Amino acid sequence: MERKLRLSFKLAILLFALIFTFLIPFTEPGVAAAESYVLKAVTAWPKPVMDNKAFFIFTELVEEKVAKKYPGELKIDYLGGPEVVKTMEQVQGLKTGLIDMCFTTTAYYTSLLPEVDAVKLSEFPAWQERERSAWAYLNNLHEQRLGIHYLARLGLDIRFHLYLIKPIQGADLKGLNIRVSPMYLQVIKALGGNPVVIPPTEVYTALQRGVVDGYCWPSMGIRDWGWEKVTKYVVEPGFYRVPNPVLVNLKTWNKLPKELRDLLTEAAVEAEKKAMEYFEDLAEKDRPILLENGIKVIDLPPLEKEKFLEAAYDPAWEDILSKSPAAGAELKKLLTTQ
Repeated sequence: MERKLRLSFKLAILLFALIFTFLIPFTEPGVAAAESYVLKAVTAWPKPVMDNKAFFIFTELVEEKVAKKYPGELKIDYLGGPEVVKTMEQVQGLKTGLIDMCFTTTAYYTSLLPEVDAVKLSEFPAWQERERSAWAYLNNLHEQRLGIHYLARLGLDIRFHLYLIKPIQGADLKGLNIRVSPMYLQVIKALGGNPVVIPPTEVYTALQRGVVDGYCWPSMGIRDWGWEKVTKYVVEPGFYRVPNPVLVNLKTWNKLPKELRDLLTEAAVEAEKKAMEYFEDLAEKDRPILLENGIKVIDLPPLEKEKFLEAAYDPAWEDILSKSPAAGAELKKLLTTQ
């Protein structure tokens, strides 16, 4: 009897060991299983809009690098655009931890950080901003003031343009109603135009009905909204850089292991260059299509171009310096040749 009990006890131990082996994932002795991190991300624009392509270039690079180096440890979960979190509420949602990552444009959160408006005035591509310590300075502002990590400015480096339904002869918009966002409010006011604030979703109807006589937008992308059907002119010169950053909640960023933070930074730096190349090529191809749609180029005379650019840059820097003298002066030093 005793022998049978001992045998039964040994069989029970063996059975328990087998169950334990199958239920608990295998790890090397003394090595804990790697934790998996999921970053909830949104963009300022609906998914099909071309602006988002820069973000997807970045997320694809992240996916490739994670699969190669740390499979299963990090995922960027793209939730969508304004239909998930309203565009103007996304950075606030990032601050509170509602989302972990946001791809937006600086104009949408100047009320929270006025100094960030300087990025559109930069004379350098994103990677040169890093070399000149502009990225580090901007990141410090974001972390200290907003609790947000400024991961990258995703290239685009194309310019904004003024699009009209009425022709102009010079750098003068008196009597014209122009749709604006905070991005180009100063230039429209300086040129004498009447700024009209409406969301992109209402621009087409506003142009049709003559509520606005024009709008500003990057040198590509108006076809995403169908605006080429009601636009008659595009004005040269272009102005500003497209300053679309990828932002990460700082608490989320700090919780990530160093190797995953390094991976995200590496992917961001690569994406800054890839996105710039992609959009420069796209802009070159897009202009002929606009011309085929009947849009005419108004190439302002040299003196008028100079006035136009002065109206774009001088009031913008004055506004930043008036709101934040010390930070504004430092950013002007870092972002321009002065």
